[in-house]
Amino acid sequence: MANKLARLPRIMELREVVKTYKTGAGGFSAIKGINLDIHQGEFLGIIGKSGAGKTTLLNLISGVSRITSGKILFYPQNEAGSAGEERALSIGDMSQDELAAWRGKTMGIVYQSFELMPQLDLVNNIMLPQEFAGRFRPRVSRQRALELLDLVGLSEHARKLPAHISGGQKQRVAIARALVNDPQVIVADEPTGNLDTVTAQSILGIFTRLVEQGKTVIMVTHDMELASHFSRRLLISDGELVDELAASREQPKELERIEVVMPQYGGGHDGAALLSDVRTDIRHDKSQPAIALQDVVKTYTNAAGSFTALRGVNLEIEYGQFVALVGKSGSGKSTLLNMLTGIDHPTSGQVHIGGQDIYRLSESQRARWRGHNVGIVFQFFQLLPTLSLLENTILPMDYCNVYRYQERPERAMALLKMVGLENYAYHLPANLSNGQQQAAAIARSLATDPPIIVADEPTGNLDSRTANAVFDLFNQLVEEGKTILMVTHDEGAVDALRPERVVLLPDGDEDLWNDSYADLIS
Repeated sequence: MANKLARLPRIMELREVVKTYKTGAGGFSAIKGINLDIHQGEFLGIIGKSGAGKTTLLNLISGVSRITSGKILFYPQNEAGSAGEERALSIGDMSQDELAAWRGKTMGIVYQSFELMPQLDLVNNIMLPQEFAGRFRPRVSRQRALELLDLVGLSEHARKLPAHISGGQKQRVAIARALVNDPQVIVADEPTGNLDTVTAQSILGIFTRLVEQGKTVIMVTHDMELASHFSRRLLISDGELVDELAASREQPKELERIEVVMPQYGGGHDGAALLSDVRTDIRHDKSQPAIALQDVVKTYTNAAGSFTALRGVNLEIEYGQFVALVGKSGSGKSTLLNMLTGIDHPTSGQVHIGGQDIYRLSESQRARWRGHNVGIVFQFFQLLPTLSLLENTILPMDYCNVYRYQERPERAMALLKMVGLENYAYHLPANLSNGQQQAAAIARSLATDPPIIVADEPTGNLDSRTANAVFDLFNQLVEEGKTILMVTHDEGAVDALRPERVVLLPDGDEDLWNDSYADLIS
């Protein structure tokens, strides 16, 4: 293996790379003086248990996180397809703007948690990196997205939302998105960690085919059983590379044969926004309730039979109200939220938002409607990891084509200032605390000035002090006329919020109990 790699040009070089995090107790070194050559066209596996430093190392390689000391050099390919060492780029010396441009052109990143935008269909999720690399052209980009979906075997699901496909299918979409700008290097962080064995094999099959066609793939995993699939395998422990594992004598299992043909792509950007060809004249009628659910039923069917998550739910919420929807885990809270945001379809019943029956709209009309009229805040933030906070906040404006192009950064900055993050506008999400990321997610939910904000367990991953700051922000938004529906299983959150109304959802039943907060505590 060493002789074979010696014949391959280097594409990246790490020299004495250190990453130290500062904590209240002092400094903590997650990466300790790593030296590593990465070669063009290899499938490099970095294996280690949780906490070994795998993800930190991957973030340093992809420029998502800054090194504390040392050097990371990238050798761009020349026109002949070989890496030119005389043109080495020092990743640690680039500005944030330079890093973003380099990453968009050079790196495809695949995360264990997929990081798909829940409110965008699969085609538009795949096109996102082109928008931010300045390469988006409506017809060409859409065609490329469809070709990549075909590549990963999902062309028939192109117009579905992520909520309507399986975990393995979401990971395939994430790989397609990573390939959209034809990057030289693909980095994957535990991409099979949440998948069954058969689906994991198909994902590895895609990576193997890409390597055969000259791509460089770097994958981190805690699963030693995957070692035989890599062309080179390194063991990391406590922030250090401690061993290069010998090639396994056991041949890897037969991988699913997926033909990977990377279509040629020409650059250019005509300034058009995503989904600019979709039009809808939906307007809110404020003489109607903001939200009205009538006899809403949701039944899921699987191999084990059918399961009813919502049973004839009726609910009305007026404009300007702050409502807490409370229920234990599994009671149907998130399902109900997906109904009123148009992400999932009711089995029966009607969902009216501002007087509009949203399930009479086509999928594309409903996507457009959602972007203009509902801001969504998720428990796990759903910020795109390779975009700065400013870019994440601009994203809904680009998607919905609202505000003039030159006005969007100014509006995004104003929203970040409102949530106390103006000094972090050019930071990547990985460099912020959970509370700061949730504040950024709230700023993003306000980007198109929607009249309704829905929040799904928005404080579930936050400490009490940070959660209270989020509650204060919600109350401020209600005072400014927004309608907020917050879902939670935490009755303590209701005490902190003091919402105008509390709605109890007991296991999806029709017997919703709701009252004012004042009556609740009296």
